Amino acid sequence: MMISQGDPKLLEEAVHGPNPARPGDNRSTYKRERARILHSSAFRRLQGKTQVMGVGEGDFHRTRLTHSIEVAQIGEGILDVLQDRHRNEAEIIRWLPCHDLLSSACFAHDLGHPPFGHAGEVALQEKMSNSGGFEGNAQTLRIIARLEKYTELHGINPSKRLVLAVLKYPVPYSASAIEKWAPKPPKCYYDEDQDIVTAALKDFSKDDLYYITKLSSASKPKPMRRSLDAAIMELADDIAYGVHDLEDVVGRKFVLREELDSLLTTLFADIGILKSDAANGQNDQMSKENIIRGLFGSSVERKETIGRLVNIFVTSAKVGVDTDVSHGLFRHTIEISAPLRKALDFLSDKVTFDLVILNPRVAQLERRGQRMVQMVFDELLNSPDRFIPKHSLKSLIAVGSERRAVCDYVAGMTDPYAERVYHRLFTPGAGSSWDEL
Repeated sequence: MMISQGDPKLLEEAVHGPNPARPGDNRSTYKRERARILHSSAFRRLQGKTQVMGVGEGDFHRTRLTHSIEVAQIGEGILDVLQDRHRNEAEIIRWLPCHDLLSSACFAHDLGHPPFGHAGEVALQEKMSNSGGFEGNAQTLRIIARLEKYTELHGINPSKRLVLAVLKYPVPYSASAIEKWAPKPPKCYYDEDQDIVTAALKDFSKDDLYYITKLSSASKPKPMRRSLDAAIMELADDIAYGVHDLEDVVGRKFVLREELDSLLTTLFADIGILKSDAANGQNDQMSKENIIRGLFGSSVERKETIGRLVNIFVTSAKVGVDTDVSHGLFRHTIEISAPLRKALDFLSDKVTFDLVILNPRVAQLERRGQRMVQMVFDELLNSPDRFIPKHSLKSLIAVGSERRAVCDYVAGMTDPYAERVYHRLFTPGAGSSWDEL
């Protein structure tokens, strides 16, 4: 295998210049970043943000916080598999992330999601469509590199590699085929955060940048290349969303046994049996009948089935090589077999999405959340200096326009907080002057 271009050490540099040294602090760059993310207010707020089902409806299903923790655990499991599978391939080992870096990206990947999940995202994109846009992944970049309070105006002052790890869509808003995504937000970063991306990519060749920032020609365009770290994180996210959230779907009785059996019959008629490609040669495998029996058995059987499904996807991961790109961080990518990719997409699209997110019980609540975000945004924008606490408004306007400051403020709200602000503004008799803002 040819030696890739690029130096992993250069990617440890912070995008806003060196972080001040603290006496006795001998942590690595990525260990420090992991700590900053875990202790950030944005990470804590994930406990009050919707994953698939709304927060406050029960104590069983996942929130954005528990989802992010699970993504990190799955991501580290994938990394262990890759390190073992490619242990004799020095060039791949050279570019695999360390555990601290990968878990940082996984913990951070959903920091930018607004209240009420994708409904809130659509609401904020509607309000920002002509003012730079809104998108959850773009907001994540903005949080870690602008808004978090570890530095003045520079967020946690992330390393170049962490920026590229959370930059799932390295395309600016103005070049992201906005009309093809509408009314959903296009997958992008904000034009006003271009300096962050430019700093992270400054050591890449012109030829590589062409591929890294190139859009596919699919009906839903997205970038052709992502960093190796982002690819591992995204696979972990897909597994958590498609498999772990399936546990919530079954546990909260959003799907009947007959419905899921019918859906999986279609899938398994196409792909046969689910099987891993474990490095140790002890291949795990599951049939449709095994899955149905386990999911609708006892709690122990359901958990065992979910664990086996996760294991099949995790242990099948391999590092592939994209010969169009020379830099090692983008030259290497993650692969799983076509049947497993199809199965994972099916679980996400046909089970979790169709059976839950499109379920009228959930859709009505999403619509309510979307309207609340829209109305709160409009009211705050009418008079931000009156309705937003002065310390919050001052720090937000320091890194953006007044409209972007209102967007950043609303996007940072948890579901319960957004609902509380809505009622304070619009519901007679609600709220008190002693309420925390």
